[in-house]
Amino acid sequence: MTNSLGSKKGWLVPCLCAALLAATMWPLARDTKGAHGGPSAQGGGVGGWTVLAPVSYKNLTLFPVRGRDLAGSGDYITLDQGIKNGTVIISEKGAAQAAVVRPRGGRGANARVQQQQVSMGGGGASVNELALTNKSGKKLLLLSGEVIIGGQQDRIVEEDRIVPPVSVPVSLSVFCVEHGRWSHRTASATAGRGAAPAQAQRGDIVSPVATQAENFSSLGAISHPKLRGAAQDKKQQSEVWKEVSANNAKLGTANTTDTYQEVYASKKVSGQMDDYIRTLGKEVLQPGVVGVIVARNGELVWVDAFASASLFASYWPKLLKSYAVDAMGDNTSDKRPTVEQARRYLEEREGTVALAGQAGIYQLIKTEHPRYAVFELNDISLKTPLRLHFNKMER
Repeated sequence: MTNSLGSKKGWLVPCLCAALLAATMWPLARDTKGAHGGPSAQGGGVGGWTVLAPVSYKNLTLFPVRGRDLAGSGDYITLDQGIKNGTVIISEKGAAQAAVVRPRGGRGANARVQQQQVSMGGGGASVNELALTNKSGKKLLLLSGEVIIGGQQDRIVEEDRIVPPVSVPVSLSVFCVEHGRWSHRTASATAGRGAAPAQAQRGDIVSPVATQAENFSSLGAISHPKLRGAAQDKKQQSEVWKEVSANNAKLGTANTTDTYQEVYASKKVSGQMDDYIRTLGKEVLQPGVVGVIVARNGELVWVDAFASASLFASYWPKLLKSYAVDAMGDNTSDKRPTVEQARRYLEEREGTVALAGQAGIYQLIKTEHPRYAVFELNDISLKTPLRLHFNKMER
């Protein structure tokens, strides 16, 4: 069998060994308390998890997951940390001219912006690829859905991955979350407000000449679960654009370039989001908590869990905002699942198993079930592989 781990799209034929790896690398602890709340008495064991009593606000219920820190889990840098200190640099890949074609006749579904790439001299800017350099001296942990803004369009990271410290750029797979822009913003453009460049508003075809690559910055946010699922599970740009538009419409944040970052710039949205954050933020971030199980409208829909409490704490502000965005505008029930139901949801992992990643660096295990998908990111550069992130999403 040919191993295609070196390719970002290299999902392998499902195999028994992959299923065993997924089941044994980080065993789950069973919650011995029962169904009506209160922390479990389970001690945890090696890599064990304990599901704690939930906290709720409106239609959002969160179950903290307690676990022990795994050896080596402190040897990583996050995207926000790297961009803030200037050791992680992200830019458009190559130099290019690009045309944004706006069909005549309205702004409906049949008038979607079509993006065309025009390469120059064998290299060109790409909608779905960026160039990333990690000069931090540490391995960089990236999560699917992390929002990066700037360049010729805002993007989100396609899938969980690890980027080793290297002095040369590597290719980063991304999805566009700004359908109506393919040019650098002018200095006067208002970040986060979806302001399209003047030339993009005038005519049907815009062909800005690419100049020196503009570095991207982090929005300090991760996209909401439905959008993360469109990226990492469905892996389709059309599905990503569809969810961005639907979410902007739901929250009243529609804008000229259909950019996702308007969600986080909107005063209306931030006011509602603050209520979720004040109620849930500190209640979840307890000592020893490494993850969270998410229920929306009484239905269990999501899990994020990490190799250590410190890694979870680093991502928690971004994660909580994303869960709140997912819940807002969709408040149909304040039903609460039980601890026992949450534990069973966490443990259930059945289906077809496939592998992707980069040989000798990281492995992404996908367990695919008709009802859900599970992703497990492992650092395989270590003598004992380390699972950094566990993500389960309802389909």
